[in-house]
Amino acid sequence: MARANPNPVVAGVLSALLAGAGQVYNGQRKKGVTYMAVEAAFLILLFTVLRDPLYGLVTLNPVGKFLDSRHILLAGIIAAFVVAAYAWFHIANIVDAARSASSIRAFHALPEDARRISPEYWAPARTLGPYIYIAPSILAAFFVIVIPLAFGILLAFTNYNLYHCPPAGRFDWVGLANFLKLLKPGSSWQNQLTMVLGWNITYALLGTTLAFVSGLVLALILQNRRIRFKGVFRAILMLPWAVPATVSIMVFFGLFNTTFGPINDILKSLGLKAVPWFQDRTWARVSVLLTHVWISTPFNLSIISAALQSIPEEIYEAATVDGASPWQSLAKITFPLLMSIVAPILVLTLAGNFNNFGIIYLLTGGGPAVAGSRGAGATDILMTWVYDLGFRQLQWSTASALAVLVFIFVVIFSLINFRLSGVLRQLREEE
Repeated sequence: MARANPNPVVAGVLSALLAGAGQVYNGQRKKGVTYMAVEAAFLILLFTVLRDPLYGLVTLNPVGKFLDSRHILLAGIIAAFVVAAYAWFHIANIVDAARSASSIRAFHALPEDARRISPEYWAPARTLGPYIYIAPSILAAFFVIVIPLAFGILLAFTNYNLYHCPPAGRFDWVGLANFLKLLKPGSSWQNQLTMVLGWNITYALLGTTLAFVSGLVLALILQNRRIRFKGVFRAILMLPWAVPATVSIMVFFGLFNTTFGPINDILKSLGLKAVPWFQDRTWARVSVLLTHVWISTPFNLSIISAALQSIPEEIYEAATVDGASPWQSLAKITFPLLMSIVAPILVLTLAGNFNNFGIIYLLTGGGPAVAGSRGAGATDILMTWVYDLGFRQLQWSTASALAVLVFIFVVIFSLINFRLSGVLRQLREEE
């Protein structure tokens, strides 16, 4: 039986001191005993299983059976998440006790006739069924996504590299040293970061814009009523999308080959000089952009064609009656309506191009080399530089710090684009 007139403040305080005590005070004995059992189990784990991993997370020193710094950090992360999960449970237990007390109190304040409704109506028990069903997917996401992500972020605050690499040695916490090394004004690291970030932004903006414009032009051409066999042309133009991107990149790698490539052979046959596609900084970047446009244009063509199909024909007929020219219809009708549909996709594509690892890695490998660089080449973007630092130079902590900076750059970049494109405003209006 529920208590006749429980005080929500008292119930909350009791549950704060001992999980489940507030529920017992409210008369919810089964729930209260269950919560107490959970807290007891957590305390036992905290002073037995979780003790060494938590201590190791703070010091990264060998403790108990954990000798490898990587294992110490990994076990500490899992232990920290267990503590965080219990903290969430404890707060939920306090809120539940206070709310239940308020609901029961409100129930007993009702007239006698209204009390025929069960008190559980006023303080309904939450079923665990839905949570049990999704528990396997949540656990899988936790170990596949959350744990590696936390591990990678925390590595950015250590000195984990070739010289502090288990089992020969161990690594320690170094705080913000890796970030300060990358961002220190005037340093070679900062100069390299500025160069790579500048090209990264340029590549994302130019690649997205050129692919969108080429897709728009082709979609408008196919939209013309005088074009026959539109299905055939559309199928041909969509073929690059059907071919795996890796295959397309390797084909362009052969086409742009300075010595044996067909493009330079054609230029030589016309009496022109061969282009140093992969040896010159500017031409290497041009080759990357051309390859990107080839691969991305079919996607833009498909979404733009679909968006154009959704624009009512009556609008164009009315504009023609009013004397609007085709260019005016394009500027005043087609483009505004088109952008209102494809702008969210365009912004997401821009964020994706910011981290477009495959084209750079497979086509130029980040090259050509830059004198005095820290491993980054003229066509390297941030993610390929992260790969080079981590897997070629074995500077894992610096690579992790750079990856964290990449994440921050992408978030800021995306928020700015969302704001400028009005996507967030559109989503609020739709809600």
